[in-house]
Amino acid sequence: MIALAALAIGFGVSWYLASSRPIQLESGTWFGEQARALADFELTDHRNLPLTRAELTGKWSLMFFGFTHCPDICPVTLQTLDRMLGSIDDADVSAALQVYFVSVDPYRDTPERLAEYVAYFNPAFIGASAPPQKLRQLTGPLGIAHQVHQRSGDSENYGVDHSGAVVLINPQAEFAGLFGAPQDAAAMARDLTRIVEHH
Repeated sequence: MIALAALAIGFGVSWYLASSRPIQLESGTWFGEQARALADFELTDHRNLPLTRAELTGKWSLMFFGFTHCPDICPVTLQTLDRMLGSIDDADVSAALQVYFVSVDPYRDTPERLAEYVAYFNPAFIGASAPPQKLRQLTGPLGIAHQVHQRSGDSENYGVDHSGAVVLINPQAEFAGLFGAPQDAAAMARDLTRIVEHH
């Protein structure tokens, strides 16, 4: 009996130590207990529905910030995120993830344009945007830099600077991690599997 009790205690201690140990990611940064609650914000998604902090609760969210006229970083990143989802073997882990593409170019990226754009990469992706002042309520606390180059009248020929990072938000709507560019689909899949299964 004493031996069995000692064995059970040993397993309990091992489980506690494993569960309390910080998650080591291959391709990103995990904030662990330093995760920060998101401030309130309101975007409009590609279905013309509000996207707020409340909509992010209950799932792990991956957010990438860009624009639909982007020639390189945005399509490459969205393709990587699609491949990442396809690389996850555990259906429960895949079901726990939601990818958001947030446009920082609200002048051109209407909900209709976003609907067409995100569906090209994955029908389950959600596109969203908002006027600049509302966008900053989300991007500012996340440290996501973005800037629309000077626009001339109604011309659509202008550039947009933006971060290449993918933000991880936990089911409590907290800023929980970051995957810097360039992302690796297979490594992200392994990292996210560890995170979701750990929690």
